[in-house]
Amino acid sequence: MKIVFCGNTFPDMPAYLEQALDGGHDITVWDGNPETMPTNIDVLIPRALQVGAVDMDRGKVRFIQQFGVGLDGVDAAAARARGIPVANVPGTGGNADSVAEHAMLLLLMLLRQGVRAQRNVLEGILGAPTGRALSGKTVCLYGLGAVAKAISKRLKAFDVRLVGLTRTPDPRKVAEFHLDRCYSMENAQACFAQTDVLIVCVKHTPETTGLIDEKQLRLLRPGAVLINIARAGLIDRTAVENCLGDGHLSGVGLDVFWKEPAGIDDPFLQNPNVMVTPHIAGITDISLGDIARAVAENIRRFSVGLPLHNAIP
Repeated sequence: MKIVFCGNTFPDMPAYLEQALDGGHDITVWDGNPETMPTNIDVLIPRALQVGAVDMDRGKVRFIQQFGVGLDGVDAAAARARGIPVANVPGTGGNADSVAEHAMLLLLMLLRQGVRAQRNVLEGILGAPTGRALSGKTVCLYGLGAVAKAISKRLKAFDVRLVGLTRTPDPRKVAEFHLDRCYSMENAQACFAQTDVLIVCVKHTPETTGLIDEKQLRLLRPGAVLINIARAGLIDRTAVENCLGDGHLSGVGLDVFWKEPAGIDDPFLQNPNVMVTPHIAGITDISLGDIARAVAENIRRFSVGLPLHNAIP
């Protein structure tokens, strides 16, 4: 089958897929230039590039398979109109664990002022900066899914008070996510008012775009830390900048940015209270291996006409 990776980001994906496949497939990378797009594509795998109706028609695409969870870049309506199946890979297993580990990395580096600490090493300053302990803080998981569950397991080891915010609160979620309390969206104000650390785990959809605005951020406790390992579009950028500017937010950790890749001259990246990583929360050996095997299985199923796993309606 002709398998085309769309875009030059996430460079290790093709190698992992090749290892997972049973051979006999033509795997190529297309850089996104319309003039050089291959045709008669059996499987198109987007990598941080928008895939619309024109691309589907030009490439004569038969199947679109995301190498991960997010389908933001795929025009699902256009695919549906053309009878092109679209599938992704659930954010469970190795992917959820990897993202959870990365959320902890961002959080701990911000609390311990990792950017300043590195500068102090280079400047010969010993015994500074003074960090803040995670123990005893109230951490809110905004959105309770597979990633939040993996994060909650790790957070409890740090002796935090853990609360959850979800559309469908349920007593069972308190136990499942190791929560001290679970709040509904209607009670978000009460939840945020006690929150020292907000970790965003919400699924990004058109309805959740801009979900977190300045009004919500101002409800957090003064000096709160914001972590986003979901999608940048969930949070209003101006709101974050304003709250960082006056110190209401003491730190912001992002693995996703409003425009990717982030511009190297973006002043936001120069703030010592900001830590940004290049969309790598789920990019580990374990996660990529798990995802590649799931993608390979769906490619096999597509090739023999079996129902696809995790196909979107």
